[in-house]
Amino acid sequence: MNSRYFTEEHELFRQSLKDFLQKEVVPHIEKWEKTGHIERFIWKKFGDMGFFGIAYPEAYGGMDLDLFYTVILLEELQKVNSGGFAAAIWAHAYLAMTHVNKEGNHDIKQNYLTPSITGDKIGCLCITEPFGGSDVAGMRTTAVKKGDTYVINGSKT
Repeated sequence: MNSRYFTEEHELFRQSLKDFLQKEVVPHIEKWEKTGHIERFIWKKFGDMGFFGIAYPEAYGGMDLDLFYTVILLEELQKVNSGGFAAAIWAHAYLAMTHVNKEGNHDIKQNYLTPSITGDKIGCLCITEPFGGSDVAGMRTTAVKKGDTYVINGSKT
C-alpha cells in the first residue's frame, strides 16, 4: 500500500462500504431523491454494519476507530450521487451523535447514543440563531440554572 494515511485495514473498510452502498443504497437513491424521504430500513442496516459507530466509544456500541475511517465514510457517501442521503447520514452520525457523546452523561448515552449507533434511533440537530445560523459553537443564547428551573436569554430566528 502506497498511502501515507490509509492502511490496508482502511482500504478493506472502504471496499466493504462501497459494496454495501452499491447493494443497499444506490438502488433506492432515485426514489428517495424524488420523494424527499429516506426509508427507515437503511438506518438500521447502516447501524448493523457498524458504520454509525466508527468514531464512538466501544462502551456504547461503537468501534472507536481513527479519523481516517470517518474520512473514508464521508468520501464514499459522496460517490452515491445523493447530496440529501449523504447529508442525512452525516447529520445523524456527526452532528447529533457528536453532541450526545461529548455532553451526555452515562444515562443519556445509554438511552440515545447506543440506539443511534445501532440505527434504532435517528438523531438531528435543530437549532438556529440570527447571527450564528446553525453553528452551535457560536451560539449567543444562554441558559442559567436558578433553583429548579433555567433562565434562558437569547433570540430565535
